[in-house]
Amino acid sequence: MRIANFSLLEDMVLSIYHSLAVTDPDSFNCDELIAMISEKFDISTYYFDEASEANNLGGKYRIFLNENQTSQKIWQDFAHELGHILIHEGHQKFMFEPFRNYQEWQAIQFAHHFCIPTFMLNELDLPQLRCEAVWLIANTFNVELNFAAERLDKWLLNRKALLYSS
Repeated sequence: MRIANFSLLEDMVLSIYHSLAVTDPDSFNCDELIAMISEKFDISTYYFDEASEANNLGGKYRIFLNENQTSQKIWQDFAHELGHILIHEGHQKFMFEPFRNYQEWQAIQFAHHFCIPTFMLNELDLPQLRCEAVWLIANTFNVELNFAAERLDKWLLNRKALLYSS
């Protein structure tokens, strides 16, 4: 079943991937995607040995990724930090904690949708067993198993909600 009612976030992700001519999981190479996306949005991306973060110095965005992590975690961190750059303004240090927590939640949602885009997930032939579906998603999109499980749960919940609203 194909879901046509995409959220604004899903539309945003779809637009980014289509602008890069990335339309299916077979063309999903995370290292190449990090380079392509960094170039598209004029973001300097660096690998170092501290916690991943994004910043804006003089109007120039930078993403710093902890190189001592798995490739899956680096990809997830990149998407999280990209989410901050694309949807947030300001420095979190000066924000009230509830608003900072809200921005972190938004960046987590962005990362889930960016690493495992709905338009690609809709096309997968998922196994009936949840553990096998999680494994397939994790391997297809180069993410950690728990990340894939969270995304699968959200995707299934959204499908159920759309079915009941029809």
